Amino acid sequence: MIPLLDTLGIPPLAGLCTYDEACRPGYSVDETVALLKRYNYVKTSLNEFFATHIAHTPEWEVKCGFSLHLWLEAEHSALLRKRVTEMREPPHYLDTVPDERLQAFFAELIRSHTTLELLVGVYAVVKPAMIAALKQHLDRANPLIDHPTSRQLRVILGEEEEMVAWGRQAIAALTRTPEDVQVANAWEKHLSWYLATAGGIAGDQPAPESLPPTPRSDGSPYQADWIPQRDQRFVDPFNHAAKIDEYYQDETLPPDERVCALLYKRLREIDVPEWMGPIIARTRGKAWEYYHDMSRQLWDEARHAMMGSVGLYAKGVPFYRYPIDIKSSCSLNRDYEPIEAHIILWGIEQSLMPRETGKRWEWEIATAANDVLSTRFQDYDWADEVLHAQIGRKWLLPHFENRNALLAAWEELMKRWNTSLDELAVLSEQKEWWPDFIAEVRQHQGTELAERY
Repeated sequence: MIPLLDTLGIPPLAGLCTYDEACRPGYSVDETVALLKRYNYVKTSLNEFFATHIAHTPEWEVKCGFSLHLWLEAEHSALLRKRVTEMREPPHYLDTVPDERLQAFFAELIRSHTTLELLVGVYAVVKPAMIAALKQHLDRANPLIDHPTSRQLRVILGEEEEMVAWGRQAIAALTRTPEDVQVANAWEKHLSWYLATAGGIAGDQPAPESLPPTPRSDGSPYQADWIPQRDQRFVDPFNHAAKIDEYYQDETLPPDERVCALLYKRLREIDVPEWMGPIIARTRGKAWEYYHDMSRQLWDEARHAMMGSVGLYAKGVPFYRYPIDIKSSCSLNRDYEPIEAHIILWGIEQSLMPRETGKRWEWEIATAANDVLSTRFQDYDWADEVLHAQIGRKWLLPHFENRNALLAAWEELMKRWNTSLDELAVLSEQKEWWPDFIAEVRQHQGTELAERY
């Protein structure tokens, strides 16, 4: 019998577990590595899934959720990859398929047809299965021997649970009719069969006894729809009548109007995740660090657009009331190769770096207007954009002889892109709307002031 230890009343083993719990052998290194590789494959596949579907998923709130979750998948993959490299496993083979049956599951998942199916596949099938696998791993692993892995898995588990909570609410919101219920149930059953055939996330679950459903995949590469879509709330999406970039720079305009132009500029960044998703999904064979960096930038751009929506909310205007131009993402996704779209994005970021005309100036405009919330938005937007310019240089410069060659490529692409934008502009009557927008903002502010006093 093992004697009772005197630990002076202090939690033993750094508080990780009891001595009895530490006596459980848990997974071996090889078993742990095999599981981490499966988890990593799920994470990289979901990152590709979100990048593939962000543009053509019309609901703004789903675009926002997918943008965040795409970045979290990239973060989780980076954690898992780092841990595997610490566990004497060279070569690591982290970008190979660990199980063809898992690959078959993701070939079905990426072929989800509607937003409801997209949500059901991720948040009712694969993520609950991931949560179950992570909990099982944490229960079976030795909490002392493999604390570094357990710590990472707890971080991932917490964020998985947050993602599923959001996803379940989104599914409920889009399940409006008996037909929706039928579609959701059928797709959940379809995907669950393929995941069960793979043994679940960990590969240790029993195979289903039922007959296989007819697959949507025929084994050929998935042909994605890259054309951006927005839901019915968004009006006149090809309208660029309001000269937003001129308004915030115009020192003759009142400070509050210049700030409103900055807020709308932030909101307009809804198009950047729409064109970055296809860049990420269509660019193959890069080191994972590339997808991690680009996923972070995509999420930042989505955050900036959300800042704009919050800023308009604070001023009493729903973000979808007035046109938000879609021409940029539409033209880039339709007519440009991924590296071309990335070069255009990088060039825009570079143009925002000069002290006198760039992000610092935008922050100064908001500060001078005494708009505290907008100042905070610009403060963080400025910090993010410095990072984004660095990301662009990091991944684009190796394709060119020097920075001047990259700049020359950007200038040529901008000429072509401006023509593309002009071609799409004819899809709108270009009706002026800015005066109505400003009037609504000021009416709301006047009402708020009257109610306050």
